[in-house]
Amino acid sequence: MRKVLLAYCLVVTSLMGFTQSKSYSDLQNELTKLPEFKNASLGIYAVNLSTGDKVFDYNSQTSLAPASVFKIIPTALAIELLGPDYKFKTELAYSGSISSEGVLNGNIYIIGYGDPCLGSQNFASHYNSNGELLQKWVNEVKKLGIKKVNGDIISDISYFGEISIPDTWIWEDIANYYGNPGSALNYMDNLYYLHFKTGSTDGSSTSIIKVEPEDIGITFNNKVKSSSTTGDESFIYYTNSKTECEVRGTLPWNKSDFTIKGSMPEPEMYLVKCFNGKLKSNGILVTGKEEKIISYDDKLPRKVFHTTYSPELIKIAEVTNLKSFNLYAEMFSYHIAKKTNKKYADAVADFWKSKSVNTDGLIVEDACGLSRFNGLTAFQMVEMLKYMRNVSAYGEKFFNTLPVAGTSGTLSRYCVGTKAQNRVHAKSGSMARVRAYAGYILNAKGEEIVFCFIANNYICPNYRVRKIFEDLFIEIAGITE
Repeated sequence: MRKVLLAYCLVVTSLMGFTQSKSYSDLQNELTKLPEFKNASLGIYAVNLSTGDKVFDYNSQTSLAPASVFKIIPTALAIELLGPDYKFKTELAYSGSISSEGVLNGNIYIIGYGDPCLGSQNFASHYNSNGELLQKWVNEVKKLGIKKVNGDIISDISYFGEISIPDTWIWEDIANYYGNPGSALNYMDNLYYLHFKTGSTDGSSTSIIKVEPEDIGITFNNKVKSSSTTGDESFIYYTNSKTECEVRGTLPWNKSDFTIKGSMPEPEMYLVKCFNGKLKSNGILVTGKEEKIISYDDKLPRKVFHTTYSPELIKIAEVTNLKSFNLYAEMFSYHIAKKTNKKYADAVADFWKSKSVNTDGLIVEDACGLSRFNGLTAFQMVEMLKYMRNVSAYGEKFFNTLPVAGTSGTLSRYCVGTKAQNRVHAKSGSMARVRAYAGYILNAKGEEIVFCFIANNYICPNYRVRKIFEDLFIEIAGITE
């Protein structure tokens, strides 16, 4: 009973820290002394953009794991280097010749140039949904008079080559929906869906009732149990190969159809398979194989006959930040590397150095923030955000990609009904024992505060740290002094 009472008192104490309007220095002192952060690494930094004054500064030069706050970097650089109106392309081409009888004696190619969102439901109206996209491609084949293909249908991913899973992603992540490294030919966000029926008692078995799409070529060993917990605590793991997966963990009991998402290991091959099936259903037979190539000999002629373009880059960046979409962030990093002819990590460091940002302590292992080996200081992030707000020609467009407290994206449930609602534009990030936020807050005087708050290795549940920072946002939004 004493332990329960003590825990309750600690929670009440930390909540009471932000109950009255205080100065920035008061808020910093109370935040850094909370028991939840006793053994944690905490880095906070903030600047008043309206006055230029520093308002928070605590361990601001300490490099910490930033989680998805790291997505600010690839979205900002993609906008800066490629431009907000840039569109990614996917080409259809053929080799060989077409006979008078409509027989193509050659191959059909789908040539990928790293469209992050080809066929994505996030942009269903742009691509007119997946089936209609492929039907449009078939119609383009028909326009050539092709009735039969004496050859192969090939996905060409030579633009980036074979993309490997980052070495520092953990095993628990890489087969799940957020753990896809991307391809020069992505399709439908490289996702598949597992539908479960769960049992009626704690620990009872579950069954996979449907895999969607059905023909992804992966077999599943289901070890998921039913649980009285309300959330998804299941994970998909690769086993001996990427075509065999094991699913472990728990799902809520008494569910007739509970869906989780997995990462498609070879989206370029699934796209070829779907396109070939669409050709066949339209009466066009492909006699050869479905395959992919990771390099192409330019001496072998082929003719491009159709090009599909993505939505504008700024729209993809908005989804990246609003939904914290790992795949899109990773794809931006490959395009940044291609544009600069450097490794992504070097491109990031060189870009920010050119903008007079000190990059000491900046450690870049991926673009999306999934790696725990990434490192970022709160000071660095604020300097980056200051540049995007005050200097970049695309500053307002970048600003509008960020989630808004109480309104949109990953912050839609933050600060609802408080003075901070609609006054915080920020990217959040979280993983086990990591919680981070970076962006802009408008205080009650109409002054804009640019900030970065990062907490690592705290001794309480994530929801407690979220509540602490949510209360902090509310207090900052109410400051009038």
